Amino acid sequence: MPHLVLACFVFGSLALTAAPALAQTAPAATTQAASLKDGVVRRGGVTLRLQAGQTTRLSAPVTMDNGLVVRPDGIMIGKDGSRQMLPEGKAVNMQGVVVNFTDDMMSAPAIEQHARQVTGQPTETRLPGPTQALAPQRLATELRRTEQRLALLQQLSDRLAERTTAAVGSNAAAAPIDSKLQQIDSQLRR
Repeated sequence: MPHLVLACFVFGSLALTAAPALAQTAPAATTQAASLKDGVVRRGGVTLRLQAGQTTRLSAPVTMDNGLVVRPDGIMIGKDGSRQMLPEGKAVNMQGVVVNFTDDMMSAPAIEQHARQVTGQPTETRLPGPTQALAPQRLATELRRTEQRLALLQQLSDRLAERTTAAVGSNAAAAPIDSKLQQIDSQLRR
């Protein structure tokens, strides 16, 4: 009796999986075949093999590229011997990485087709690119002028530091520094 219940459950989950494909026309079913990436998924308590877009019940252990083995009962055995149950709704891709089935096991065209069905719009977003130079000539000239003024301000700051260390107030040693400060100040006022 338990085997009959399990068989009915498996048949029901497979029928639900196949139902969308049956509702489509023959050419769309062909694109459905290419919509899934290869790997293993656990759905409805059953471990299924995804290969060439087809979903079948896993009947023998599958070894992934990284050495991870997935058994038909859903237990994953790592190269180090660690064991873990493949969570419901998760999948293992052929590289041996546990991923979300709905997000990571569908191919890019299948994701786009699904998005078009759900939203009725294309999935790509177009952003307008620059039609002219990134910085107009007037702005480039202003930037150069600002850089020159910044260099002069740096010189002014250096001279002020020198002046402060030379002496506070007026003395003979500060006269050449005061002259340089006045020159820089006049250049900044232009």
